Amino acid sequence: MKTVALVTYQAHPELSTSDQRLVVPLQECGLQAAAAPWDDPTIDWAVFDAVVLRSCWDYHTRPQEFRQWIERLKQDGVPLHNSADAVLWNMEKTYLRTLSEQGIKTIPTIWATQDEPLLLAEVLQKQGWSQAVLKPTIGASADGIQIVTAETTAQRQNSFEALLALGTVMIQPVIEAIREGELSLIFFGQTLSHVILKRPGPGTIFVNSAYGGSYGAVEVAPSVVDTARHILDVALNLTHDTGFLYARVDGVLVQGEFVLMELELIEPGLFLDEASAQRFASAIESVMKGGL
Repeated sequence: MKTVALVTYQAHPELSTSDQRLVVPLQECGLQAAAAPWDDPTIDWAVFDAVVLRSCWDYHTRPQEFRQWIERLKQDGVPLHNSADAVLWNMEKTYLRTLSEQGIKTIPTIWATQDEPLLLAEVLQKQGWSQAVLKPTIGASADGIQIVTAETTAQRQNSFEALLALGTVMIQPVIEAIREGELSLIFFGQTLSHVILKRPGPGTIFVNSAYGGSYGAVEVAPSVVDTARHILDVALNLTHDTGFLYARVDGVLVQGEFVLMELELIEPGLFLDEASAQRFASAIESVMKGGL
């Protein structure tokens, strides 16, 4: 029986609750699942028939180590999914700038670097924003994100500069549509599996459960699916990839039009239930046979 490594991390080496649903469907495909922490130096990754990134949820706190690990797998010819090139491209949210340059509608963003110091008060005034979100370009689960208003720019300047000292920072307006919920379109290959609507917790714009967020499956218009699929096509072209095993396309609807917030190709939560876990297992089986 061939073995698939489902990549975790040493602080939480076991499979997530969602990914545990993959074990039986993979067995039905003749594949054995094994949880494998990316940062465990004793693991020989060459013994696996496929390596699928899943809950390596600390990579953003150790990006250099993670990048080096990904590059070693690539050099050693380990069958990694998504591919090393896709992962390295997707690690920094500057990919959103690249997608925007390719005509993808994204959230308006000011890219701040240490080389070009900015005053938050001037940014918000110039852009006409009453509120803004500050995000590190390498981050996950709202880690490091700060909210600033026109009234709090002076007191937030120091914390902004501290964030900037760690790397490029995105400054974005608070999009009111987020209060209605954020859509996650989940694809296996180019095929849409399911769509989740994530609602923010009371009094916040954050949709993750740590902030009281909730989620549920929804249907979306075909035009939204077409837009998400086009985003994947553009990303495939930019990464010179033949296909992503999985992808989560996150965005909001603004006047009925899908606006991209993030394209998750590394370790997104996939909100697997029994049916979608079977679809994911089938996609893993297909990619191991050479195609999706």
